[in-house]
Amino acid sequence: MLVTAIIAAGGSGTRLGDEIPKQFLDLDGKPIISWSLEAFSKANEISEIVVVAPLDYLKEVEQYAKEAIGQRLPFKVVPGGATRQESVKNGLLSASSQMEWIAVHDAARPFVSPYEIDALCLMARELGAAILGKKVIDTIKQVEDGIITKTIDRSKLVAALTPQVCRKKDLFMAYQKAKETGFVATDEASLLEFAGINVAVHFGSSFNFKITTKEDLIMARAISGYIKDKFNG
Repeated sequence: MLVTAIIAAGGSGTRLGDEIPKQFLDLDGKPIISWSLEAFSKANEISEIVVVAPLDYLKEVEQYAKEAIGQRLPFKVVPGGATRQESVKNGLLSASSQMEWIAVHDAARPFVSPYEIDALCLMARELGAAILGKKVIDTIKQVEDGIITKTIDRSKLVAALTPQVCRKKDLFMAYQKAKETGFVATDEASLLEFAGINVAVHFGSSFNFKITTKEDLIMARAISGYIKDKFNG
């Protein structure tokens, strides 16, 4: 497969309350983003990496990428947009012309493994598009004005993770349809669904959580040593 990995690192990460975006905070001696860069650079199915970064951090991200990826894969660093959807599109437009597939990953999910990346790419090649997902294990309630109105059947619910992999031409088409209608999505699978493209799910590790809150960061720092030994050697 000819796959471009787009690492979405263009957000401000303001919910953590730090002075710098969360993807650049330290996690076991290196920036959070570096974990994803290393994992994708070690995946057999990935051919290049495009990092979408905040405009004010392009030089820093260039250095992080050099240190994390080394000579394993070619990479580019490009500025993000006002929204995640716009940022990923910037990455999509920067993918090399010979690449046929796109794998989009949130930089704030540091614990994805090269094995999961490869397995997901192979599933997408077979079925057209696929995402990493996690089964919902909690009981889910629908609430209105602080009162439970319904218990949702969780047997059919899946939490969407990243990476999310699809054909580059399909994602371009989905972006065009979204532009024509004003549709805004929070992930690539939503864009593909909106464009009428079926998306499969590969169930991944619960370690592949997104660092959003201070509690997430504390948990990530608590388990980072184990993850490094398990997945990165």
